[in-house]
Amino acid sequence: MKLCFCSIAFRNDPIETIVPRLAKLGYDAVEIWANHLQGYDTAQLAILRSQADEAGIGIEVVSPYLWLTQTEELLIESMDIARRTVEQARQLGCRKIRTFTDSGPTGIGSAVATPAQRATAVQALKEITAMAPDLRFVVETHPLTLADLPESTLKLLDEVGAPNLRVLYQPSPGSLFEAYDLLKPHIEHMHLQNVTETGKMVWLEEGVMDLCGFLKQVRRDGYSDSISVEYCWGGVKWERAETAREFVAKCWNQQS
Repeated sequence: MKLCFCSIAFRNDPIETIVPRLAKLGYDAVEIWANHLQGYDTAQLAILRSQADEAGIGIEVVSPYLWLTQTEELLIESMDIARRTVEQARQLGCRKIRTFTDSGPTGIGSAVATPAQRATAVQALKEITAMAPDLRFVVETHPLTLADLPESTLKLLDEVGAPNLRVLYQPSPGSLFEAYDLLKPHIEHMHLQNVTETGKMVWLEEGVMDLCGFLKQVRRDGYSDSISVEYCWGGVKWERAETAREFVAKCWNQQS
């Protein structure tokens, strides 16, 4: 298993300062929040890739935001973002792009999407995945998207029919193991985060989800792809990145 950390936790720091620090903490790779690459040209991307290589850490995922079921303007913007992210990923030697059908509080879930909205998103995903058959587009299981439930995620994969559209599994309370079991054959990346009983996001080791038990199950199943720690709120201290790595390593290496 390749352990990554999402750079969004340090959203106000330059990515050039984040990558080497994650390497020193023992992470295998980084998941780069696309906003960290805003405005980067070819030369800057080459420097970042070289820096990662020298630090001995991979760049596993680039994570942009897309809106595929809302307005025509947002759809056009999203296709431009997808094309730009494909080029960035290739220049960084990164093989995965986090993929949403929607982003943010205005997203459209599978239960309320109209047939036209769904068809638009499916066609957009067909075009996006065709841009780069060499890359993997990992669609994130997330509320207010067409991948909000395991069943809706499987339906989306089937409708798009692209071999390079895979799943980014993000566990949620109440269906931690069940959703994983349904999606397991399609998962090529995961997010680790935890929540309180009221839904507030907290550190991995402090929430209500049995992430340690989950990691042990994933290892027993022979999972050998990537997992990212994702703390997507501001004010995260570097000590928390270190604690998260230690937590995952401890759970992963437990035999029972």
